[in-house]
Amino acid sequence: MSGARILEMLREIEADTLRNSARLPSKVDERPEWRGLGFQLGGVRLVSALGEVEEILKPPRVTALPRVRDWVLGVANVRGRLIPILDMHRFLGIAPTVPRVNWRILIVEDNDLIAGLLVEQSLGLQHFHEDAMETGSPEGLPVLAPHIRGVFRQGGRVFFVINLRALIRDEAFLHVTE
Repeated sequence: MSGARILEMLREIEADTLRNSARLPSKVDERPEWRGLGFQLGGVRLVSALGEVEEILKPPRVTALPRVRDWVLGVANVRGRLIPILDMHRFLGIAPTVPRVNWRILIVEDNDLIAGLLVEQSLGLQHFHEDAMETGSPEGLPVLAPHIRGVFRQGGRVFFVINLRALIRDEAFLHVTE
């Protein structure tokens, strides 16, 4: 077979490939994106704006404190800082729905205030279209209602947007003594 024939066959293959290939999308979705950290409490999916959670860690060893509410587990030494660890299930009066091995601590800091929030599990980084946020609040969690900013529905899943910095500044949340 001659070199000219081989070149002609390659051009035919290229033409067939281009003719039969799927077209690229004509326009990229350029809507602004909202990103946040997803987590779960009592089977309810929540998401906080990216940057509200300073760190996610496995539950550390906690030193109990006297005369505090049952949802205040105590304090933990996290890299040389004493951080109060708070059980969000007890605070909200709900039962956990996943094994304890999945539980995580979300470290939330707002200026001079810091708290470690015990949640069922971290669901990682979540992406939504900003304009897809709707109004809504999870049923049965009235304490969270003032801190819910909306809801995203995507792929059959529902994520309630929560402002964790506002939550740790809430009067009910700050009232930790018996």
